[in-house]
Amino acid sequence: MSVVEYYLYLAKFIKSTQSDLFLPNISTSQLFIKTLNEKPEIELKQDHIWHIGNIEYFDEMTGVFAVGRTTKTTVERFDPETGNFVDLIDDSGPYTHVLFDCTIGLLGIAKKTKVAPDVRSIARKITKLFENTNIIKEHGIEVRVDMIPDPDGFIKKLQSAYSIKRFKASFTGPNPVDADELFQKPLSVYCKEINGDYGNVEVVGEYLNEDNIEAVAKSTAATGNTASARIQPNQQKNIPILNLRAMR
Repeated sequence: MSVVEYYLYLAKFIKSTQSDLFLPNISTSQLFIKTLNEKPEIELKQDHIWHIGNIEYFDEMTGVFAVGRTTKTTVERFDPETGNFVDLIDDSGPYTHVLFDCTIGLLGIAKKTKVAPDVRSIARKITKLFENTNIIKEHGIEVRVDMIPDPDGFIKKLQSAYSIKRFKASFTGPNPVDADELFQKPLSVYCKEINGDYGNVEVVGEYLNEDNIEAVAKSTAATGNTASARIQPNQQKNIPILNLRAMR
C-alpha cells in the first residue's frame, strides 16, 4: 500500500483597508468557501492550464478538493489495424488532493511529483488559482498560501541554549487562526491598519526571555510566518543562527 504524504499550509485572505464600501462584509471562512466554489482555472504557460475541481465537503467548513493541470501530450501507441507504431496527441491531467478547513484556513496538500516537483510549487499554483477568482478580485484581497513549519526542533534549540541574543519574527495582516496576544495578533492588526503586506520585528539583548520567545515562535509557525534566532549554545562565544523553516 502506497503512503501519501500531506504537508500543512495556511491560506490567508488579507483584506485591504481601502476596500469598496458598497461591497457586503464577508468573513474569511465564507471567502474561502466562495473562492473554492468558483472552481478557478488559470493558464500559466501555453497549453498548461491549472484547475481546482472535485470539491467534496465533509461538513459546512471542511472537505477535500483536487488541484492539477491539463496539457497536451504525445502518446506512443501501436495501431493493430495498420501494424504500425503511431504518435497520438492526447490530454494529460495529473492532479493531487488537498484537505481543507475553512474555519482556520488550513490546507493539507498531498505530495505528487507527477503534478509538480515539490509541494511548494503546488502551493504557489493554488495561490494563483485563488487570486484568479471573481470574489477575490472584487474584494481586493491579497492571497497568501504559506507553509506551516513544525516548531519543535526550533524551540528545543532555544530551550537548550545558554542565552538567546537575538530573535526576529515576521507578521502579515489578520488571518483566521488564533494568534498570540503578545505578538502576532496586535501586529497583524497594525499591519492592516497602515495598509501593509507584511513586516518583521527584531529584538536584541544579552538574555532574551525564553518563555515569551517560545510562545511567539509557536504562534509564528501556526500563522505560517517566519522566525529566526541567534543563540549562544554554551558559555563559549560560538553563536549560530537558527531558522524556523529550516528546522526538522
